[in-house]
Amino acid sequence: MRLVLVGGRLGDGTLADVSLDPASGTILEVGRVDLAESDVVEDVSGMVILPAGVEAHAHLDKAFFWTGTIAPDLDTGVSEWKGRLGEISHQSFVDRATACVERLVAHGTTTIRSHVDVTTIHGLRGVHALIEVRDQMTRRGIADLELVALAGPLGGADSGAIRRLLDEAIEAGVDVVGASPDIDPDPIGATTAAVDAAVRAGRPLDLHTDQTVDPGLFYLPELIRQVRRHDLPGVVASHCVSLATQDIDTQKRTADALAEAGIAVFTMPLTSLYLFGWEQQVGPPRGVTAINVLRDAGVVVAAGSDNVQDTFFPFGRCDPFETANVLALVAHLDPADAWDMCSTAPRIAMGRPPVEVTPGSRADLVAIEGANIISALADASPNRIVVHRGSVVSRTRASAHLLA
Repeated sequence: MRLVLVGGRLGDGTLADVSLDPASGTILEVGRVDLAESDVVEDVSGMVILPAGVEAHAHLDKAFFWTGTIAPDLDTGVSEWKGRLGEISHQSFVDRATACVERLVAHGTTTIRSHVDVTTIHGLRGVHALIEVRDQMTRRGIADLELVALAGPLGGADSGAIRRLLDEAIEAGVDVVGASPDIDPDPIGATTAAVDAAVRAGRPLDLHTDQTVDPGLFYLPELIRQVRRHDLPGVVASHCVSLATQDIDTQKRTADALAEAGIAVFTMPLTSLYLFGWEQQVGPPRGVTAINVLRDAGVVVAAGSDNVQDTFFPFGRCDPFETANVLALVAHLDPADAWDMCSTAPRIAMGRPPVEVTPGSRADLVAIEGANIISALADASPNRIVVHRGSVVSRTRASAHLLA
């Protein structure tokens, strides 16, 4: 039994049907498909069929936890979050994370990487809750979710306890080692501890790196050095904001080193544009990394939404088309490139097979109302059909009726 998407268009506007095999979760045909009686037909007329979105950098444990305080900088968001962290129950973590995943899926995202805090304030409460959510999503078959243990601070007075908790989180089943050297009292020590933990556990590494517009705080070269020393695969440097504040020669030299080391960079335009530059009245920084310099050097660069309606960022819709739209604006990207950075590029960085609308590719797709990729990003229509592993997992239909 096949699932056939009938009457749609590809990203370039070409008319095409797409047949899928739910058993193998792959694409069978793209073009004119001759229907059989046993086919399940999904009418996607007036819609563009694209690779499904990837949420490359979420914080599901924080989602929908806005306290009403506007955070004009990263430190305020951190302080507000940690001040409330101890009171958050297991069920609150589960309920908010589940709601966020469901909204992501409805908007066209089928693969999610989420960081989850590991601290002495609440131990592994968030980890256990998000593992429960991950397992629930696997059973429901609506999305693939992987978790990053965001341990910190790995330097300072509590470093020993945090490192033990990180080991426990790995043993409990998190998929990726993470940390925030950029806000650690000992950035180099925190980088070393996280790299060592990833090496010991044989897990990928995803570090919050240089999330600052201060050009003097630039620890990305240290991460590159340590990754090279261990020949560590599957490394992501998230944010890398201060790279954009360096002179162009430093940017290019660093980008070349990242490409050589195989380190991907994830940028989060929505939250970063909001958090940085409040105090700078003339030429405020954008708060994103040197996207085009990195891409020109061959670095895999992907984008995520980061925070959603929490103590760091009161906005966000869990929508990859919102992320791609803002990304295209801030980095002056072609719409197709912007969508690639929110779909194909993060899959590559996460060690997953890329998705293309071609026979043999994994069948994770989103059909969205529009004539081509440009109108899909420009309008971000709510009318969407989402396919995960060859099966429809979400349909959204909306209509407007003018009364005069």
